[in-house]
Amino acid sequence: MPSREQRREHYDRYVAAVRTLCRTLAHRKTLANGRGRDLDDCPDLTRLLIKPSHGFGARRAHYTVAALIALEPATPYPSHSPDRAETDPTGPDEPRPTWRQRPTLGHTFARAARTHRLAAGGLERELGVLTRLSAPTLHPRLPHTARRLLDLGARPDWAVLLDDLALWDYHPHTVARRWREAFYLDLPTDLLQEN
Repeated sequence: MPSREQRREHYDRYVAAVRTLCRTLAHRKTLANGRGRDLDDCPDLTRLLIKPSHGFGARRAHYTVAALIALEPATPYPSHSPDRAETDPTGPDEPRPTWRQRPTLGHTFARAARTHRLAAGGLERELGVLTRLSAPTLHPRLPHTARRLLDLGARPDWAVLLDDLALWDYHPHTVARRWREAFYLDLPTDLLQEN
């Protein structure tokens, strides 16, 4: 069984592999067709994702995140090393944030709310709904959420989201609490008072 550190390294490599797949329009379409669907309803994804996800369990979480990445605008991604996160704001010579310093979905919601203040109340409600869902209802809801966040210019850290979704079946309340706490810690006080 992989260690937590091995899983997290795998999640970064997986995101990089999916981004590489998304450079091909046909692959991007195949991945996007898996949005919110059960594994048995999207067998075409297996052809593309079984090797990058093999050995780390949580296959639905892997497939869901791949479908969400396919929602990003179709632009060429910069070349990168798989051991640096795509969302890593540091330069190549700066220390990379620890896993716990990387943004959760709650941080991403807060970033969108800070940038688009009029949407803050709706984002808070959306996060509240997500944190109360079971895995079978969370996965189908995430494409709508991801599209909204991307439209607001707030891209999630897909590797961290994958880690959280892999834990959701076993510790949903822990992950949900972390998302809510991150949202409220990152949201400016004046925005909290407006809602």
